[in-house]
Amino acid sequence: MQVSVNSISMVTGAALILILLSQINFTSYSQFPSELVPFAQFGVDLSIWVIFSVVLVSFIEHQIHSQLMHRRNWLSKRKKSFQRIYESHALDHHQHYSKEFCDEPVPPGEDKEIRLNVHKAPIKMFPIALIIAIFSIPCAITFLVVATIHHWIWNKIHLEMHKPEDRAYKHWPVYKFLARHHYLHHQYQNKNFNVVFPFADYILGTNAHATEIDTAKMKALGY
Repeated sequence: MQVSVNSISMVTGAALILILLSQINFTSYSQFPSELVPFAQFGVDLSIWVIFSVVLVSFIEHQIHSQLMHRRNWLSKRKKSFQRIYESHALDHHQHYSKEFCDEPVPPGEDKEIRLNVHKAPIKMFPIALIIAIFSIPCAITFLVVATIHHWIWNKIHLEMHKPEDRAYKHWPVYKFLARHHYLHHQYQNKNFNVVFPFADYILGTNAHATEIDTAKMKALGY
């Protein structure tokens, strides 16, 4: 029930924000040449759609991770598919990486417990996109694109975190920040549910604070 209430509130609030933003014509107050106004307006609109989609995906990731992947609920008790989601993540994945955050890489196909199905992202997010489309079809399309990109990034960085292969982005500051964020999730399973867009964790107060021991261990891992 909690996941349903949170999800409905989240989508409703995000839709209201979209309605308000869609009513603003930013370029009407600018000094753009008339022939450039449509392009400028599209750039502003696209920025709004992307930011909106990133924030919404962050909240969706947070809710799915916290409510479905870490808790036994009425869905996991009644549906085997949701039971497998809970068991493969909360039990198998976290038990495997409870003491060691990373281990040796494995051949493709043997890392399913730490990967998402990228091609299923648009399908899973389609019902939410339909709601967004009531207010803005371009925003709904942008949302599906952002959700798909989120799944792709999730796979890349999650694999590097747990089964490092010294990929180039491993040395990027943003990757190290996300790696520290996820490392603390494995230390405190009721915190840091976001992996790619850690926005909802800070808004909902589920961001973990590292201890001196945590900081030392993360430094030892290169984070």
